[in-house]
Amino acid sequence: MISNFIVKSGGNGSFVLQPGAMAQDQSPAFAPVRLDREARRDALLEAAAAEFNARGVSRASLSRIAKAKGLTRAAVYYYVRDRDDLVFQAYRNSCEATAADLAKAAGVDGDGLAKLAAYVRLALDPERAPTAVLSELDYLKGAAQTAIVQAHTRNVDALRAIIRSGVADGGIRDCDDEAIAQAIVGVIGWIPLSVNWVEGTDADYRARTVQAVVDLLTDGHAGDPSYAFVSPTRIEAFFPPTPKPFDRAGLAEAKLEQLLMTASRIINRRGVDGASLEEITGALGATKGAFYHYLENKTDLLVRCYRRAMVLYEAFAEAAGRLGRNGLERGLIGLYLNVQAQASGLAPLIQLVGLESLPTAFRREIRRRSRGLYEQFAAFAAEGLADGSNRDVDLDAIAQLGAGVFEWLPKWFDPADPRAQGAIAQEYCHLFIAGLRRR
Repeated sequence: MISNFIVKSGGNGSFVLQPGAMAQDQSPAFAPVRLDREARRDALLEAAAAEFNARGVSRASLSRIAKAKGLTRAAVYYYVRDRDDLVFQAYRNSCEATAADLAKAAGVDGDGLAKLAAYVRLALDPERAPTAVLSELDYLKGAAQTAIVQAHTRNVDALRAIIRSGVADGGIRDCDDEAIAQAIVGVIGWIPLSVNWVEGTDADYRARTVQAVVDLLTDGHAGDPSYAFVSPTRIEAFFPPTPKPFDRAGLAEAKLEQLLMTASRIINRRGVDGASLEEITGALGATKGAFYHYLENKTDLLVRCYRRAMVLYEAFAEAAGRLGRNGLERGLIGLYLNVQAQASGLAPLIQLVGLESLPTAFRREIRRRSRGLYEQFAAFAAEGLADGSNRDVDLDAIAQLGAGVFEWLPKWFDPADPRAQGAIAQEYCHLFIAGLRRR
């Protein structure tokens, strides 16, 4: 009989996953482990990661996960107790893979910049199946959530330590190590997700992005790394106007906008399943009845939040094209506005997990619009190559990488942080301009 796994408290207050017999397991505790059991468990976690990334945790299908690896749904329960345990194990698997990559990279000969490049190459190895993106930590509860949060925090701290070591040894310029580490986490997580969001993504996209990310982190993509970017517009220009006191239609529209903005901000931070309707309406000082006055259900909420997000993303791209003086500047304006949108609380709904769980016609619409945005920023990059403001790198791949930076921002950044006033956006623009190499 095959044992499952349970969470137990470690001696230092942390939690670890230990083997434990299933309730119906009557075999001796010392029974030998079959070698193919671990391989089947790993395959199950790989399929679970793909399903969670595409559909989100609660809307994932255990039957589809099992079928992807030639298992029956009943067989899944030889490896996990329930859905929650599968989520925990998939997230734990992600954390363990990241920790192993970071440890290996830290041992590479060379300066901190070389170690950072080594980590990126390991984490984005196209021969390796993507792991679950840790975008719905609030789905987990209690000890399981604590264990994953602690593991993820250790990994971010280890990545920050590599960056600081590079600053100390002269390989990496002075930078905000927390912001850069989180940007790297976001980009690495975004790359396997982007094939779900951006219609027509090349089959070799994952392989191409390995070098693109290394190029970006080391030297940026500006033709002149000393270029000083100042945004010609501010995010405040994109907030909705205050309606006039007796404009009933305008007041109703403003209430719906406030609902969608509040919901988007909470979902961005906590994930679809971590954000309850009670929390959303409570943040507005409203009732669930008021929610259902405007929206049918949570799916309707998500659709409207994503449409609101696409309108904002498209407005940022339009402003970038209109206000930028060259290809580089147009791309930077778009990046600046997208970062500031999340830092300021405007909060367009981020495009992380869960697209496949939404209605088919809506998925097609979002993929089409996402593709349009990608093509627009790819055109800015090509223009920059032609006018000399961008250097000759894989700009098609880099055009998608900015999304990973600002899409991940709500997962770790507090809008009350003083860096929300523009410092965090400038940090990321400087990364795209000059990379991290000390000059």
